[in-house]
Amino acid sequence: MLYGGVIFGHRGCDAVLVVGGRIAALGRSHELIAAIGGNGRAVELRGATVLPGFVDPHLHLLEAASLEAKLDLRGLKRLRQVLSALEAYASQLPRGTWVRAFGLDEALLEERRGPTRAELDAAVPDKPLRLRHQTLHASWLNSCAIERLGLDDPSIPLPTGACVFRDHHGRATGLVVGLEKWISQRIPKVSADELEWRAKAFSKRLAEVGVTAIADAGAHNGLDEVRLFARLVKQGIIRQRVSLMLGADYVEQAPEAAKVAAESGLRLDWVKFMPTSDTQPQRWASVLRRVRALGLGAAFHVTELEEMEAVLTTIELARTEASIRQNGLASLRLEHASLVAPNYLRRIARSGAWIVANPGFLYYRGAKYRQEPGLLPYLFPLKTLSNEGIPIAAASDCPVIPSNPLVGIASACLRETQDGEPVSYDQRLSVREAYSLFTEQAAKVLGIEAGIIASGKLADLVVFSKDPTLLSPKELLKLKPEMTIIGGDLVYQRESRGKPSSVKEVNEPGKTWCVGHRDN
Repeated sequence: MLYGGVIFGHRGCDAVLVVGGRIAALGRSHELIAAIGGNGRAVELRGATVLPGFVDPHLHLLEAASLEAKLDLRGLKRLRQVLSALEAYASQLPRGTWVRAFGLDEALLEERRGPTRAELDAAVPDKPLRLRHQTLHASWLNSCAIERLGLDDPSIPLPTGACVFRDHHGRATGLVVGLEKWISQRIPKVSADELEWRAKAFSKRLAEVGVTAIADAGAHNGLDEVRLFARLVKQGIIRQRVSLMLGADYVEQAPEAAKVAAESGLRLDWVKFMPTSDTQPQRWASVLRRVRALGLGAAFHVTELEEMEAVLTTIELARTEASIRQNGLASLRLEHASLVAPNYLRRIARSGAWIVANPGFLYYRGAKYRQEPGLLPYLFPLKTLSNEGIPIAAASDCPVIPSNPLVGIASACLRETQDGEPVSYDQRLSVREAYSLFTEQAAKVLGIEAGIIASGKLADLVVFSKDPTLLSPKELLKLKPEMTIIGGDLVYQRESRGKPSSVKEVNEPGKTWCVGHRDN
């Protein structure tokens, strides 16, 4: 039981009783303490606020977890900083080791370009280097990596839609697009122990920012990835509730994948569609009908206006019922929908699809968007979408940006870059409106009984010293959770007095513990 605080959405209540992983009752402290007697466990809130836990319905877990063991270049603004960081990091690794780095977007650099092959060779001359683009759709490689992968050979067979950029001599420049899984399959694999460590560390980071449920949006997820996620979930390595998308190339694996997922507590709910330059809506419509016949939803990557046209045409051709499925899950999702022109609003509304937007991009990547001012009126138009009655939820797309819902909420309200530059102020939301995108609305997209505090709902909760919905957007950027609870289990408690309260101690039967204090 949590008592002695503020319960979000329940004026007059100061306590929440949790039984069997769900909220059993809401009321006054003295009433619920009497109800549990000496058999329960109690946490004294000391005026702190209990809110529904955050839901991140679109991230890339394995890629985000890999940052625990690779160089993170997000936030660097000059190419020489990038090259210096690569050189320093690579110098610490044994000879022959693959140098793995992430987070560069050339549009966010002062030079407005990525590194050349020669520049990468100068920084890392004796080890193969892979530097992944912040969007996860491209990589830069040095000569060692290019030679090991055989990419200087223009006749090498590559996946459909992949591109190796070459100079006028036919020599690879170092930039490759659409080869992410192809490269990953050809470089040394991470050991099972290392992968588990990374996943556990990332799950802890999610708990530290109040995230209680996630959806992995990998377009390359097949049966092997489902088995991997199932193991991580079943063994409790990932503490959050996990939903998974299956890549569109693996639809025929869906029955077996669904069986594996169900046995572990992992949810397999959607098929992920990634548009390419040769996307054919008629063909996609046929696949979409097959997906719906299998009882799965569909999630479409949509970042450009051309992609929006192709996806909406696909949905219309499929003539599929796109409204909320019987189990409450969003059956059709438009991922990102970063650009929405007015002429698409009616078609989106008619499709019944949810938009899963990324307002945190405005804060972390707004400088890139401001380079094309003509597009700003159409950029994540959350207020307009809401006014049109189009259902919206919000997500991070981590590791493209960090998974920190409070930053996403603040960004949806501020509509400013990290440098304070405006990005369509007319689309600002209130804090409460933005907060619901990462809680109630995101839970609806995933079809889980969370996102609000009510009897019978899952006890996925986050505790703050102050009510975030009463703070200014800039105050949200500094706020941190005191506790994160998933299914009634305390998975994170913030350190206080220089000492962390362990989960074991807080869960001791018969004892009362306080938020922000180790001893009481």
